[in-house]
Amino acid sequence: MDEHYILKNAVVSDGLRFVLEDAAIEIRDGKILKIAKHSEIRDTKHKTIDLGGRLVLPGLLNPHHHLYSALATGLAPLGATDTFNRILEKLWWPLDRSLDEESIYYSALSGLMQSLRYGVTAVIDHHASMHAVSGSLGILAKAFRTMGMKGLLCYEVSDREGEAALDAQIEENLLFREKHKTDPDIRGLFGMHANFTLSEKSMRRIAEAKPQDMPLHIHCGEASGDLAFCRELGYAGPVDRLRAFGLLSRHSLLAHCIHLSDRDYDILYEIQPVVISNPESNANNNVGMMNSGKIGRYVLGTDGMTGNILGTFRSHFLFRNAVLPNPADLLFAYPAEIMQYYFPDWGRIESGAAADLAVTNYRPVTPLNPDNLFFHLIFGVQGKEMFMTVANGKILFSDNTLHTVDETAINAEIKKTVKKLYERYQQ
Repeated sequence: MDEHYILKNAVVSDGLRFVLEDAAIEIRDGKILKIAKHSEIRDTKHKTIDLGGRLVLPGLLNPHHHLYSALATGLAPLGATDTFNRILEKLWWPLDRSLDEESIYYSALSGLMQSLRYGVTAVIDHHASMHAVSGSLGILAKAFRTMGMKGLLCYEVSDREGEAALDAQIEENLLFREKHKTDPDIRGLFGMHANFTLSEKSMRRIAEAKPQDMPLHIHCGEASGDLAFCRELGYAGPVDRLRAFGLLSRHSLLAHCIHLSDRDYDILYEIQPVVISNPESNANNNVGMMNSGKIGRYVLGTDGMTGNILGTFRSHFLFRNAVLPNPADLLFAYPAEIMQYYFPDWGRIESGAAADLAVTNYRPVTPLNPDNLFFHLIFGVQGKEMFMTVANGKILFSDNTLHTVDETAINAEIKKTVKKLYERYQQ
């Protein structure tokens, strides 16, 4: 693909301020050179792609994923999963203990390939591979680079494997972050599984080791047991416990935030960390729903359920059967704020910004403007696969084809990897 090309005959929206019909986007060297009416871009020297009137949006962010779970489709639990803790103990924890370097890599590739098909150009991943800790985030980074996507990566620290393993998990976060502090595409966060899997001693160890300017990424108040655990230790709740150890900041990522105390909500309002609701995962695990009336500012993640953010957005709406507050903010404004802390030109459709685009398969035939874009996304786009996904100006997916990998060959390797992974899981 030329480094200089034009996408024409499109309906272009940044999701917030404008909708431009009969539009064209000129892209050069990874950046958006110009957005205008097609009649204003009369370049005949460079390749031009007709989008057939399709809706173009900014590239999407999945702010809470578990790529290590991408190969679990159809995997039977190793016992009853009638409670949240048993879901962890009989499915996810045995799976992450079964991962090796090969399965970490191919699981990440599988999840990222699916994400690209749904217009996701950046993923914030929360990783665990308890018997393959050292270097695991580097393996994930290799998969991101192979696919051409941006990533914020962390290892979820917990007490599950003992004190020595805890230290190795902490070190994995710290070493990866230091190595990628100025990387243009990959950065490191400090991952923690959840309050209820971390003792007071472990929390002190984390607080001592984590640099103040290194944001954390944690499951927070996902199930009622997390809140009960923190209360038994004398804290008001899981958010209060994080703050007590000096681990909470504006850039912290708190996934779920369902089972919280009134004091927790007050702290969220005061500090304004990033709250990530995961509606489909919450429904699947039967843990309840986040109270969006008490948490007005949040984004949507998938928690490993899928790579489809617009599908998750649709579920979030349908579960509530109501118009969500500032719906465009959930998909565009707040995700851009998260990512621009690390990658300043991400998430904008304007001249000079990185050319990260999600070209939907939806051709609007009814009036479309910023005020009704929400309904076009829910009832028009419907969370279907994209027509094209562009990241850093490179067309990574189009015409039902991934362009950075041979998908058929990769899937053949994945099948071999899955066979060995499932054998270890069953042992």
